[in-house]
Amino acid sequence: MLAEIKSAVEFAHLLPRYREIIRVLHKHGFTDLLKLLVLQQVIGADEAALEAGMAREEKFPVRVRLALEELGPTFIKFGQVLSSRRDLITDDLYFELCKLQDHVPPFDGEEAKKIVEAELGRPIKTLFASFTVKPVAGASIAQVHKARMRDGTQVAVKIQRPDIKKVMELDLAILHDLAHFAEEHVAEVSGANPIGLVKEFSVTLRKELDFTNEADNAIRFRKQFEGNPAIKVPEIYSELSTSRVLTMDFLAGLSISDPEALRHAGIDPSALAWSVTDLIYQQVLDYGFFHGDPHPGNMCVLPGGVIGLIDYGMMGSFTPSARSSIAQLLAGLAQEDHKAVMSAILDVTEERFTAEPTKMLAEVETFSELHLSQSLKDINLSKVLSKLLELLRHNRLRMKGSFYLGIKSLAQVEAIGRGLDTDLNFIAQGEPYARRMIEGKFDLPHITQVLRSFLMGSFDFLEEFPADFRNLYQRLKAGKLSIPIEHKIDAKGFDPMRQTLHSIANLLATAILTASVLICSSILILAAAPPVVWHISLFGFLGLLWGGTMGLRLAIHIWKHGGL
Repeated sequence: MLAEIKSAVEFAHLLPRYREIIRVLHKHGFTDLLKLLVLQQVIGADEAALEAGMAREEKFPVRVRLALEELGPTFIKFGQVLSSRRDLITDDLYFELCKLQDHVPPFDGEEAKKIVEAELGRPIKTLFASFTVKPVAGASIAQVHKARMRDGTQVAVKIQRPDIKKVMELDLAILHDLAHFAEEHVAEVSGANPIGLVKEFSVTLRKELDFTNEADNAIRFRKQFEGNPAIKVPEIYSELSTSRVLTMDFLAGLSISDPEALRHAGIDPSALAWSVTDLIYQQVLDYGFFHGDPHPGNMCVLPGGVIGLIDYGMMGSFTPSARSSIAQLLAGLAQEDHKAVMSAILDVTEERFTAEPTKMLAEVETFSELHLSQSLKDINLSKVLSKLLELLRHNRLRMKGSFYLGIKSLAQVEAIGRGLDTDLNFIAQGEPYARRMIEGKFDLPHITQVLRSFLMGSFDFLEEFPADFRNLYQRLKAGKLSIPIEHKIDAKGFDPMRQTLHSIANLLATAILTASVLICSSILILAAAPPVVWHISLFGFLGLLWGGTMGLRLAIHIWKHGGL
């Protein structure tokens, strides 16, 4: 009873915002969606009222963007995050979501001063030599005020909007409700895992609401590019920053999307295109820590063609193995190496293998002929990656979630670069970085590190194996060994299940036989059972070779089928 009362109270609390969301959806022509969800009852609109809704001439992706912009900060951010999931949206919707802008009016400057004083615990006149009350920039989560330090340094003070956390938590609760509804009642959407998507978004948004995360990102990014004259990363003033206030160097320059203004300032757009492309490849392949939203609004061009990057709330990171996979993909695309491309594609999937490699290789070859036959400078990496995602879906493979943000960043920078120089050879420019990444795996220090890790892991295994095997043997001997098996019956009948059980039985028998041969051989060697050659039992030595070969074949078989 208490749970039902609590649920009713929560719904009553969300009801005004639900009405606002439905009004906006109705305004932008999503009448069919409202009827599908039966949400018109919430605002008391009957069928005739909905049919009389505003007719929209814009295409569906445009209406989605306009609706998200009107719904405010949470939904704008959701659209921006959704734009990185190329597996869930069409190309038209992707390009439209990339245009999402924050059209949020600034809040009062005096209120901003009070927030700074409350957060930093001192009057603003003691914190800065001067503070501009009128904001110089604004977005959905915060707005920026210009200030001057005591030593004359110009700084930007990013101040979080009052009550923004409360507003976003309200919207997140509604998004969770809608995701659960869609999961249960809308078959077309349930396959995209809306609940998981909203949960992932919630984690991302809550991190972005905590400016200490952005400060840490900026500090790490600045250290990463320390000494690089092509980029300017603002310094963070930690003593003047909290979870709601962030103080950093003030960067102001020309728009990177205005080639004419750049030429007028003596900056060569083609050289700038080369520079910004180099920087994204350094982030993704050299360091594995990259800006997750490098659109023109988060960049400015400083004197001398130096690129200034701001807003470090959304960042991505790659492990060395992920960077290696991307490097192999780029190198394969550049050299039109079909097998390398297929191998790299499989490396970035959750499954890491395909049941029909010959069929997939043929599809990769067809894909290459269709999309990679022209010269490299004419190949659009963004479109190629989009088509690769289609190829994955066709083969029932899923790309690892961590790769989507990296693909989005590469696509955004490629669009900026081609806007500056239509002859930009984006893929060819990335090949040296990819080649260096691949060749680095064969450097002596890296090989030494891999061997050291392998030997340490092997010694740990040799120490633990006898006790583990003894425990397994005792449980098997006592008849207390249980092996949990989960199997989904195939639509074709029971034959696939019979084959699976037969395969499991063969693997288990092989494993037991291999272990028995190794143990018996070890006993023969320890006992020096004749015939003896160089103080080693010949039968024991031959048994070890045989058992080792069986064990190696078993391990390779398991690895090929997704184990280990």
